[in-house]
Order: sequence, then structure tokens, then C-alpha cells
Amino acid sequence: MNYIRCDDLPVVFQSIVQDSGGREALSWGDDRGLLTVPFLPGSMAVCEVSGRVYHPAPTRQGGVGLIKSSLAIKLSTNFLFDDSSCFQPSGIKWKGETYELSHSILSLLSERPALGRYAEVDGD
Repeated sequence: MNYIRCDDLPVVFQSIVQDSGGREALSWGDDRGLLTVPFLPGSMAVCEVSGRVYHPAPTRQGGVGLIKSSLAIKLSTNFLFDDSSCFQPSGIKWKGETYELSHSILSLLSERPALGRYAEVDGD
């Protein structure tokens, strides 16, 4: 977790690992993979403004986490785009399966207090 001057969110997913059951999981908080959440490709979301990629996080940590830039770049090579948007992917092809991206966690971001450089500036 990153609480010291975080630009965006305190939970930053660093890598895709295998959990104790052999399933894919996103690791956060340390390099040993002790803190993980199940990797749900269809639950990711891409912010059209910042281009950042998000994934559901534990509820106690706010329910949404940022995917580290280097990992997001690797994942983005699998993104699928439809004709309606060239900035926000509509799906992802992962391990031979195609998942539609719901982008539903973006609503959690709009409910959070604005942080860092991507915070909207109030003109008053």
C-alpha cells in the first residue's frame, strides 16, 4: 500500500502471480505475493482521461486498485477495441478467452476524494 503522497490510489497491483490454488491473482503491497486478489480480466477498467488501468481491490482498501504502469502496458497488448471508442477498450483477450470489460469500478473512483495530479481542479 502506498499512503505517502500517492498520486492516485493506495493499492497498486504489481504483478500477476499464481495463488495457492493455482489460479491467477494480482499481487499488491509486497514483492512476495502475500497480498493478492483473484485476477478478473473482465472487471478491469480504463480511465479515458488518464489512460490508467484499474482492477477491483479488497473492500477494506477502497474496492479499487491501480494496475502498475509496466503491467498495464503488457495487459494493453491484449485489449480489444470496438468502433465506438478508440481510447477505452471494450474487451480483453486473455489466455484464449475473450472478456468484455465492464468498466463498472470507474463509479467507485468517482465516489472517492480526488487525489494527485488527476484530481479535477475546482474553478471557484
